[in-house]
Amino acid sequence: MDGKGNTGAGRDVKAAKAICMAVLCGLLVMMLCLIPANIFLLNFPGWVMGASGILLCGGLAAYFFRFRPGTAAKTILSVIFAGTSFVCAISPCLIPWWNSYTFKAYHGKILNYDEMISGRKAEDDLKTLKYYLEKLHPLFQKGLTTEVKEAYEQVLGRLEEAEQITVNDFRREIQTVLHPIGDAHTTTYNDYPGDKYLKTAPPKSREGYGIRSVNGKNVEQIIEEARRYCCYETEEWISIDLGSLASLEFYGFSSPFTYEWSRDDEIITESCTEADFVGWEQYLEIYEQYFGAEESKEFVVCEIDEERSLAVLTLTQCEYNQTYIDCVREMFTQVKQKGIQNVAVDLRGNGGGSSMVGNEFVKYLPMGSYADGSYDWRWGPFMIHCDNSSVTNRRYEDLTFEGNVYVLTDRNSFSAAKDFAMLIQDNDLGKILGEASANNVRGYGEVAAFYLPNTGLFVQISTKKWYRIDENNPADYVCPDYPCEGGEAVEKLYELLKADE
Repeated sequence: MDGKGNTGAGRDVKAAKAICMAVLCGLLVMMLCLIPANIFLLNFPGWVMGASGILLCGGLAAYFFRFRPGTAAKTILSVIFAGTSFVCAISPCLIPWWNSYTFKAYHGKILNYDEMISGRKAEDDLKTLKYYLEKLHPLFQKGLTTEVKEAYEQVLGRLEEAEQITVNDFRREIQTVLHPIGDAHTTTYNDYPGDKYLKTAPPKSREGYGIRSVNGKNVEQIIEEARRYCCYETEEWISIDLGSLASLEFYGFSSPFTYEWSRDDEIITESCTEADFVGWEQYLEIYEQYFGAEESKEFVVCEIDEERSLAVLTLTQCEYNQTYIDCVREMFTQVKQKGIQNVAVDLRGNGGGSSMVGNEFVKYLPMGSYADGSYDWRWGPFMIHCDNSSVTNRRYEDLTFEGNVYVLTDRNSFSAAKDFAMLIQDNDLGKILGEASANNVRGYGEVAAFYLPNTGLFVQISTKKWYRIDENNPADYVCPDYPCEGGEAVEKLYELLKADE
């Protein structure tokens, strides 16, 4: 009886031991899953990770006390559980996308531009912005620079004295803090749900008119006065929406509004009040009356001009997906079948996206490797440096193109579009036509996106500092080999092709 009893008790202990270890392993996996859950699904405070680590380590200590495993098992389990707990506990301080909305939708409240908030709530949002700047931006690894810190303290002082402030006024204050950074990626955006738009803008645009002035200030003067509220790396990047109520109010205009519209040498005047502005849905209906319904257009299209022996890949966004991959392959398939000698990539007006679009394109070009740029990547208190490296070109040898490559750019070719052009230029793979890129080749990027908690203001902050691929090239921008106005780049390309005949 005693022997059977001891055997039964031993089995019970083994079962309990196995169950406890399974629970602990389950908690370990759950804790690791909290990291992607925060990045892709929902936000929660960083202390949750620390508390989870303490709970996990406490459970392991209880396991050791109850079952007294051998020294080797204790060592292995301690390293695994303590190491995982430590990594997870510090992850909120390191991961650039922690509590961001870079990869998930925002379902919180966004205040309208004319709503009032207390000075205290505005202070809280400003301090939240400062926290993310110091945590994420490569420029602020050692804290805010003197210029940015002074701007921050001036804004904070004004908010401390303010009982209330409109959301738009608060956004203007924030922009004065972000402007000195000189980073076009790090900024806030007009994302107000109650914004309204000038209903006479579509018919005027349809007739060929453009805004010349508002309330006696011409567009050039408005842009000059707006500089300190804008984040840019080249002045050509500055643009102002003068048909939006929120934007007009942001830049200091109030109703009634007197617009001057110009077409060639003709100038007409129009007086408007807030009643002449409508919501977005109604504005789209008006727009469709004059321009027709917006057709769903692919972001990437290919056209073959056999007469000029030219294939043109037009890319309006740098989206790296199967649609892009298939379109590029189809283009080079036709290029080979039809003996096309020239390929052009039109990046005019392209606001960026994924730099992988350039890497995919060069797989069709005849080199074994190419240079890629170096960068510094901010992870909390640490800066990860990646040196300029040689990338093995995984060529599509069946469709290798050995003809001429051209890239068309304008002042709105930004971010990943600029990277595409730089990849071609700095590796001497082709020629650039048009205007210089919209942002600095030694600038910032790879943003993390946030909504400030009290106002819902959308803000994005750079996490990487980029460097030029060709380190010996002193130019701060991708300057065209054949400069011309962006709108004339196609004609310039045709001239080059004709000259080469």
